[in-house]
Amino acid sequence: MFFHNKWIKRRKNMRKRIMVIDCSVNTLKTIKKLNIKVICIEKEQKKQLKDLMNSDDIYFEIDYKDITLLKKEVGKILIKYPVDAILSFTGDGQNAVVALQEEYPLNKYKQSDQIKLFKNQCNLRNLLNRNNFSYVHVKLINSKEALIEFANENGFPFILKPCIETGSKVAKKISTFKEVYELLDKENPATLIAEDYQEGVEISVETFSFNRKHYVVGITDKYTEPDFVTYGHSVPTTLNDELITEITLFVLDFLTLTGVVFGPCHIEIKMTAYGPKIIAAHCRTGGDQIVALHRFVSGVDLTQWTLDAIYTENWQKYDVSQQYRAAAVFYLRFQPNKKIKKLNFQNADETIVAYKCNIEEGVGTTETNSLKDEHGFIITKGRNVEEAVENCRLAIQTIEIEYAEGIFPDS
Repeated sequence: MFFHNKWIKRRKNMRKRIMVIDCSVNTLKTIKKLNIKVICIEKEQKKQLKDLMNSDDIYFEIDYKDITLLKKEVGKILIKYPVDAILSFTGDGQNAVVALQEEYPLNKYKQSDQIKLFKNQCNLRNLLNRNNFSYVHVKLINSKEALIEFANENGFPFILKPCIETGSKVAKKISTFKEVYELLDKENPATLIAEDYQEGVEISVETFSFNRKHYVVGITDKYTEPDFVTYGHSVPTTLNDELITEITLFVLDFLTLTGVVFGPCHIEIKMTAYGPKIIAAHCRTGGDQIVALHRFVSGVDLTQWTLDAIYTENWQKYDVSQQYRAAAVFYLRFQPNKKIKKLNFQNADETIVAYKCNIEEGVGTTETNSLKDEHGFIITKGRNVEEAVENCRLAIQTIEIEYAEGIFPDS
């Protein structure tokens, strides 16, 4: 208690500074554009990030997944360098934010309760079901018998995923008893949840909240493989005006029901025959270039809105200018376990807005199972969504790639 009182007292005379867990280069650029000092907490070295920091900024390498270590080290940092907010704009930094915000509360900027609710998919689903909102059959699977019971009672197909949200790559669609028994032969399905499979078009929605007032920033169309791995996004949505209105009201009701107070949210939805259904929700901006797509098309930078709101007593949504009519992003997926001999991007086409390749010549490729380990991306613009998506497909086809002879072994 002595430490907390000392820390809170120091906050009264704080400087314009924030702490960011797992900061990206783009996030840092936005922070610097607003002349805000930053403390970056990274679990591994990020040279490009360090090179962009000013003399007033501070960089620490701390394994933020070790919560005990993190709280101890950050406690020392905050005594010397008070901050106005502790944030993370990535899924990887969310647990760290929960621990630090609960240890060192920062009033209206606290998101830890929201993050914990959204990460625990069983608790979130039960809350929604109790309020008859986006109702789906769900069961906590803590034994083999519970899994078989759910299959018998609800039939197929259904989704099996961790109770604590860890990303779409571990969600499994179960369609037969054979798949149930095959899964049981491989693992003990403890701390999983089973829920109805939702048939329909999948979208995501970006929102922003300030003092419990909610705004829908935009709807993102999503392109996924049968195993739920996403390979692309586009904005604006191609849904008709009636569905856009339905989704907007649905999402605003969801944010109110779940008690969201402050900050950006990324909400994944299936448009089913029974209306929109919540698939997952996150108290952060959408990853994998979704923020960039909305910035290009609507002009809204959710990172900047978050920082503006922290330093504006009566923040209100403000108008921004549109850059492009439509934009799309596709993720690069090279052949796995190969060594790239030659890689050449043809960036002469003016429809390419941005691209990044995470694989260098002479380096081996890995198998991509989720967005976190994608090999890179290409963002293109268009006069409409269809053109932007087609430009993405064409741009990927222009990549010149030559693999070395033979298989490159896993390291």
